[in-house]
Amino acid sequence: MRKVLCFVLFITMLSLPAWGQMLRPRNLMGDIFQGQTPPPGAVSVLGRSFFGAIENGFGNSLALLIGSDNQNIRQEIGLTDTEANSIQLLRVQMLMNAPKYADRFKTMTEADQQNIQQDLDRDMGRITEALNNVLAPERKEKVQKLAFQTLGGLDSPIINLHSMEVLNLSEDQKKKMQSVFDEVREERVAQMESMLKMAEKVVAIGGPQNLSEEEREKLRKEGDELRDQSFATAKKLADRLRQHLTSEQLELEKQLIASRPAFLPRLPRQMRQEEATTGDDNGYTPGANSWRPGQELPLQIKEPETRRFPRTETE
Repeated sequence: MRKVLCFVLFITMLSLPAWGQMLRPRNLMGDIFQGQTPPPGAVSVLGRSFFGAIENGFGNSLALLIGSDNQNIRQEIGLTDTEANSIQLLRVQMLMNAPKYADRFKTMTEADQQNIQQDLDRDMGRITEALNNVLAPERKEKVQKLAFQTLGGLDSPIINLHSMEVLNLSEDQKKKMQSVFDEVREERVAQMESMLKMAEKVVAIGGPQNLSEEEREKLRKEGDELRDQSFATAKKLADRLRQHLTSEQLELEKQLIASRPAFLPRLPRQMRQEEATTGDDNGYTPGANSWRPGQELPLQIKEPETRRFPRTETE
């Protein structure tokens, strides 16, 4: 059940657990709503804005916003202290806008949604442009590479033309790719809206724990269907995009995914494969020597060599 809900919110990047480990200090929902239940429509506005920003190059910016204080990403990109400090200042500017949007969401009517979304789009666009001006050219290439690897390459449900720049597309290829994206845009947007509608439903009731078992099962099935539709559309799109790539570019894509850093969060399709293989919603695979139900318990459980607290006299 948790896996389904995570995927439903994946496009908005608001609650995917694997991303949460890297994004927690700057979680957009947390910064704006401060632990309170988002007002009706707020999740959809944020989701649409984020989806639009990703299409316009915000995916690269996201890697930078994380990388400025994530040691793994900072080393991968090769950020200098000056660049990291500049990025952190831009991130602070983003966070300073959170209370302003929180107040607007509290009194938001249906008529206000479009205006708020336009303002979010404008602010994200400014951050994207400012971040592009911070980096040296060689760092920009590394950011593009990492952003492409983070998404999972062409098979990602949110792949976009900006993320494909790492494949060294010609101007003619870019035009052909854009035509492909335009042809499937309506289908992708419809799937996103369905996911956001489900997310709104879950948020409104305070989380899936407030549903009955029957309601959770119904929600799980709906989530499974949306997930499968999203993967099917992503595969169709990827197949069409690859038709316009050269053999060298196709090989480059394979190399980028094969060299995907281990510190990046697992991809939704990896989690799906693990679930299908193990039957475990958390994607957990027991080790060769792990205890399994039905086996006898070990006679002795060794105490860890290190202890958080000193041993007491009564132990």
